Amino acid sequence: MTVSSESREVADNPRKVSPRRRRFRVFLLVVGAVLLFFVMQSVLNPFGDKEYAEIPHGNHSHYVPKDRDPDVPISNFPTRPPGDNERITPDGRIVPK
Repeated sequence: MTVSSESREVADNPRKVSPRRRRFRVFLLVVGAVLLFFVMQSVLNPFGDKEYAEIPHGNHSHYVPKDRDPDVPISNFPTRPPGDNERITPDGRIVPK
């Protein structure tokens, strides 16, 4: 039975990692970094280019504007997004633009 030189090196030094395993680890690290980037982007900027954010609330969602009044509870905001010619006021009303 012949043992490859790579197997012998790994067996001699258990801390040595094969090139295939190293590439796999780098691949996983890159995939994890890309995933983390997209998650953090949505966490740090929940509104994106929209004027409002959708906030899940039980079995429905409320639509909250960027300039929301923090003293107004989320339940006072509409459960439907504003139309094309509408906007949501800081106190939760949908009004024409």
